[in-house]
Amino acid sequence: MLGIWLGWFMSQQGLLAATVDTSPPLREPAGKPSIRAIQVETGPTIDGQLDESVWLQAPAAGPLWQYDPATSEAMSEKTLFRILYDKDYLYIGVWCYDSDPGAINARVMQRDNRSIYSDDYLYMALDTFHDQRNGYIFVVNPNGARYDQIVSNNIFLNSNWDGVWQAGASIDSEGWKAELAIPFKSLSFDPKETTWGFNISRSISRKVERGRWTGAKPNLHTYHVSQAGDIVGLRGLRQGLGIELSPYVLGRWRDQGNSSNASADFGTDARYRITPNLSATLSYNTDFAEAEVDQRQLNFTRFPLFFPERRAFFLEDSGVFEYGGLTTSSRTRGLSRPVLPFFSRRIGRDTLGRSVPILLAAKIAGRHGKTSMGFIDAVLEDHQGLGMQNTFAGRVARDVFEQSSIGMISTAGNPNASTDNMVFGPDFRYRTAGVGNGQVFEANLFALGSHSDGSENPAGHAYGASLAYPNDFFRAHAQFVEISEHFDPALGFVQRKQTRGYYTYASINPRPERPEWLRQYRMAYSTEHYTDLQNRLETALHRITPLWLEFNSGDELYLSVDRQFDGPREPFTILDTIDIPRGEYWWNQYRLGAEFATRRKLSGDITASMGDFYTGNRWRLGSGINYYPWKRLSLGMDYDYNQITLGPQSSGAHIGAGRVVVNFTPNLTWAHLVQYDSLSESVGYNSRLIWEYWPGSKLYAVVNQNYMAEDLSLRLGQTEATLKVGAIFRF
Repeated sequence: MLGIWLGWFMSQQGLLAATVDTSPPLREPAGKPSIRAIQVETGPTIDGQLDESVWLQAPAAGPLWQYDPATSEAMSEKTLFRILYDKDYLYIGVWCYDSDPGAINARVMQRDNRSIYSDDYLYMALDTFHDQRNGYIFVVNPNGARYDQIVSNNIFLNSNWDGVWQAGASIDSEGWKAELAIPFKSLSFDPKETTWGFNISRSISRKVERGRWTGAKPNLHTYHVSQAGDIVGLRGLRQGLGIELSPYVLGRWRDQGNSSNASADFGTDARYRITPNLSATLSYNTDFAEAEVDQRQLNFTRFPLFFPERRAFFLEDSGVFEYGGLTTSSRTRGLSRPVLPFFSRRIGRDTLGRSVPILLAAKIAGRHGKTSMGFIDAVLEDHQGLGMQNTFAGRVARDVFEQSSIGMISTAGNPNASTDNMVFGPDFRYRTAGVGNGQVFEANLFALGSHSDGSENPAGHAYGASLAYPNDFFRAHAQFVEISEHFDPALGFVQRKQTRGYYTYASINPRPERPEWLRQYRMAYSTEHYTDLQNRLETALHRITPLWLEFNSGDELYLSVDRQFDGPREPFTILDTIDIPRGEYWWNQYRLGAEFATRRKLSGDITASMGDFYTGNRWRLGSGINYYPWKRLSLGMDYDYNQITLGPQSSGAHIGAGRVVVNFTPNLTWAHLVQYDSLSESVGYNSRLIWEYWPGSKLYAVVNQNYMAEDLSLRLGQTEATLKVGAIFRF
């Protein structure tokens, strides 16, 4: 009793660290660590103070080990963490000691803002089924800002999962502290399993230093739950009935200049957990008023642009539909999205990009044993005289070996035609982190077939393979795809048909000990070739990056040289004014760029390129600026200018965006986005007020306006204002 009382007294005086010997060994020990979670009757208050005596009941774990810039050495600042739980919540408390608390970087308050990675932050991974493949990610910074993700098969990160959880954080004379409460109703897990996988990493922004609890190697990531340690002692967890209701009501007003109208609507999502890791969702009158607007793009090629999915219903659980090593993620090296068998943006939009109401949508997603699965069926309201349309997509994958899988995907339906379309294909993914001294190797194979009713050539195919060695010192990637002329995935995305694509990439990335100001440098070479099915070259890109420098300050500087080819067989037009005749063209482009460390209040990037372009020349200047004058305010601007001259033809293209985000609290944000491009000569304005007034329950106030920019003046074209209130009820 005396020891407990003394520990409580010391925690009140800010001396909790004195109860634990935090002297770390010099190097990360072999093997995976574990921490025991302690069950309590009543959990702590989530305020980020960590001054309640209940925390003393749990043993402390630590330290964390550097993976950047050093490898497996103790971090320069101490980190300890404890884990508690009651019947309904898992609690994580983290003590981030800091010898200079005034230098702690804490600017972001907005939820799900990727800029949180420029602050000091904690990144936690939970493998709730202890399958060393799948899990949940929770990120928090010293302001209590939150970011969450789902990881699938150790590779695919879904940043659009919007979990219900709480976090608090505070900065004091010892450093900063973070406190998390994660409801068991927000997680899928087996109540009979008493051990979960867990890993935690910390970033010290001003030192550009990062470390994690286990697996402290630069070629690994904290979301690689195969490398996680263990939480042991979890018993008596309560998932509830597994029922979740999310109704909403909204009011909308539209003004198109010569007419205006107001309307009201309602709908609901209902989710039921069939098994601990498999859920069914039914959505009635699905609405996407809260979705972000698309970022504008300019097209300098003869191929269609790609716009990512932004609607929450389709983004949640989207990781299960990742297929064949082909992904919508821009982080993935390889051919630029050569084929996606399922692209959910095809559902609920017509051929002109206009929204089509979704009357009813059903989804089953999750895992059962070693099998992951996802099924989506959506009924679209009548549009373009087609009547009600039904679309379906299904994906099943089975775990094999240690980190590999074999699966298949299928889609059915054509939302913008009266005829049917089907796509089907298997795939195989192999992954291991056991090459040499913990190096990663990946391989993918896929094959797809399509059938379109009412077509003279109804059948088509696509297949491909890829190899990847994504490690720190040496990285390499090779990819091949073939897409037939008549391959037609009505619910997918294909940038070009009747083609073969080849991609290779290799780089060496040393981390020199001298000079001290240089952290890592890179020398890289990549190629990207497309031919037709008779192996005649259509497009090519050779890119040499003779030097890419990353400084200890976090700044980066790079230089690259591109050798490009295009052989259009038909003339085409870019920017509505520049005509490119048929022919064969080779040209060179030179690019110099710098990226300034995001840890600073003022950061950004700048890129300049110049060189030939078909029979003329092109130069480009691109820049982005982010400014955080205060943790409750962030400002950003992007601008890109291209000047193209082909003989007597000349055109300048501008595209820009400005952002203002006001953070009243971590749960109340008001974001503004203004976009302009010279091709449409229009200005778009988007305003989104988001208030999470209760965990998981949100209010959205959204305004979209479009202005025509003519003769240095703005003329309002249309306005749409929406107020949407949603709630969540869990049983």
